[in-house]
Amino acid sequence: MKRLYVFILLSVICGALSAQTIVYDMTVLGSKFGKMVVSRRVQDSIELYTLDAKGKATILWMDFENETIQEVRYKGGKLISSSYKEIENGKTKKWNKVSYDGRQYQVESYAGRRSFNEVPQYSVISLYFADPQQRARIFHEAEASYTGLKRIDANTLEIKNADGSRSVYRYDQGKLNTMEFHLAIATVYMKRTGY
Repeated sequence: MKRLYVFILLSVICGALSAQTIVYDMTVLGSKFGKMVVSRRVQDSIELYTLDAKGKATILWMDFENETIQEVRYKGGKLISSSYKEIENGKTKKWNKVSYDGRQYQVESYAGRRSFNEVPQYSVISLYFADPQQRARIFHEAEASYTGLKRIDANTLEIKNADGSRSVYRYDQGKLNTMEFHLAIATVYMKRTGY
């Protein structure tokens, strides 16, 4: 009887909590300079996404060290909170926090405070775990606002960022396999290397 109880308890725990982690290598100018780890954990009706990307490189004559940290929560398929921080050479370059107060979304960021009403149901961090199919807009956590999403072909998406850069996402059999981030100084490539 004890074994049956333990088996049922473990089944309930495993059913209530599931996790997925994906690792990407980052390269610039043909050299690997860091990695990004993205994870998705589901418990009950809460989806928690995390992203941690760290890299260090010398581009032209400049030393460049960057870390991006992100945490996004969804409940019942709707965004309830998001935080984003980009640290460049030891200094916070960009940051924001988005939270739902029961009526609207409140944004605190390096650019000030504001609010919005449209409920995000899909965001950039979601791209790592599922192809968005026919979506034309997506919530961009780094900017705490919506941006256009363009389908280049059946397996390729493009996002134009607020700073004028663009990001390209390539899927292989429904899984996000490679990315390109076209920045002013160089193009950063990411390739899926682990699960």
